[in-house]
Amino acid sequence: MFLISILGFSCSKNDFKNTNLYLEFDKEAYQSNDNFELTIRIVPIEHEKTIRIYKSLNNIEISFLSKAEQFGFHQVLNERFIEGPSMTGDDSEYIDEFTISKDKPFEKKLFGKISESETEIIFEISELKLKNKINKNDLIEDSNILVKGICRTVYGIEGKSFETKELKIIVE
Repeated sequence: MFLISILGFSCSKNDFKNTNLYLEFDKEAYQSNDNFELTIRIVPIEHEKTIRIYKSLNNIEISFLSKAEQFGFHQVLNERFIEGPSMTGDDSEYIDEFTISKDKPFEKKLFGKISESETEIIFEISELKLKNKINKNDLIEDSNILVKGICRTVYGIEGKSFETKELKIIVE
């Protein structure tokens, strides 16, 4: 019973309630072979708040989707090692803790690359171990894509979605 209450407290301790999550890019339009900079920003709505994020960023998921894919949204979940609370109470080896405020939100810059194959545009962010592909034909019909994401609590399945970001991908 004691272990269950500890796990319950730990799962609910770190969530992203009362925060706004944003995805910001360095440009509004990109071409194949462009590099991009993505900034993840987490801002509390009212008061100062403590959040925890895996050092490996495993609780942050990002997807690049064509407008055609958005209605049949499906995301292949990455295989992730999910770890429970440390038995010693020290999980600092795996988790970073941040105290955020409106004046000092959490910000993490990630660098990515856009490339192409004969039939697909490929988005890669190595730090997230992310590689998404969009069919070129979908971009010929509508060159705008959607970037969606979610940030999950470190010990639970709950999470909060980032505001969806729209980008233009120029296909020649």
